[in-house]
Amino acid sequence: MTIRSTRQMLHIMSAVLLLLLYSAACWAEKSDVAPDSLKILGWVEFVRLEPWGIKMPARVDSGANTSSMSARDIDVFRKNGKQWVKFTFDFKKGSGERSVEIERPLVRMLKIKQHDGPSQERPVISMEICLADEVREVEFNLIDRRALNYPVLLGRKALAGYVLIDPARAYLTKAVCGHAKKKKKDDEPIDSGQPE
Repeated sequence: MTIRSTRQMLHIMSAVLLLLLYSAACWAEKSDVAPDSLKILGWVEFVRLEPWGIKMPARVDSGANTSSMSARDIDVFRKNGKQWVKFTFDFKKGSGERSVEIERPLVRMLKIKQHDGPSQERPVISMEICLADEVREVEFNLIDRRALNYPVLLGRKALAGYVLIDPARAYLTKAVCGHAKKKKKDDEPIDSGQPE
């Protein structure tokens, strides 16, 4: 190796080291949230879809970058010159199955690479949810999750800087957000806070 190539290699290594130090400094600035100010969630938590107040369990998955919501009969259409998405969201209420038709503006189309297959293009919408007794705006990609245990999956983008996850526990929060418990005629609470 010549002196010239050794100098070039040292310059490249110095540049890489400076870039790594700069990246670490930037990351440290972004993660200045004190851990004791973060909410603790289990691996499954209740959420409510707003404005309906529909309560359901959601899987908390820090391995997924984006959040997903179960949707069937997905239709992208134009409304007032913009693209919108209409879909049916199925959920369990007590021992029965229910569904609600939802229309939301299309945020973007997202290409997702499947672990064992080709990539998929999914519509992304933004919705308010109640999580850990706080209303938050979350982006969801739409996919039919009816065959899965949880109709909603919360990914890193929805959780970053907001929560810590205890993977050994579940249902640590109630997703109240001002929702009053409704009473049946015999005064038995409909929303008992227990997993459905």
